[in-house]
Amino acid sequence: MDIFFLIGIMKKINEISTLCGIEAGAIIYEQNNPQVQVWPSDSGVRSVISRFRSLPGLEQSKKMVDQEVFLRQSIGKVYEQLMKQRKETRKKEMTNIIHHFIHTTEFNGYLMSKHDLNDFSSFIDENLREIDQKMKGMIIED
Repeated sequence: MDIFFLIGIMKKINEISTLCGIEAGAIIYEQNNPQVQVWPSDSGVRSVISRFRSLPGLEQSKKMVDQEVFLRQSIGKVYEQLMKQRKETRKKEMTNIIHHFIHTTEFNGYLMSKHDLNDFSSFIDENLREIDQKMKGMIIED
C-alpha cells in the first residue's frame, strides 16, 4: 500500500474525529505486509474498541449498516431528490404555459394530454390556495 494513501486515510480519520468531536481509530492491514498500521496509536485504538465493546449489544448495532442497506438508503435518498426535482420541473413547465397564455391568449403549440390537463388544473388550484392564504394573512386597513 502506498505510504501517501495511508497518510491520506489517517488524515481523513483525524479530520472526522476533530470535526465531529468523536473518538476514532483505524486498523489497516495490508495483504502482503505483516505489520499493521494503527491510528492514532495502539492505545488509542484499544480505547475506542474498549468503549465500543462496553456498549450494550443493541447500541453497538444501532447505527451499523452493511453495504446492501447503505446502498438501499442511498438509492432511496436519490429517488426522493429525483421526485422533488421532477415536481419542480413540472411546476416550471406549467408556469411557462400560463405565461405563454397570458402574453398570447392562446394555447397554440401546447398539445396537452389528459395528464397534462390534470397537472395544469392541480397547479392552478395550488396557486389559488397560496394566493388565498396570502390574502388572509394581509391586514386590510381602512
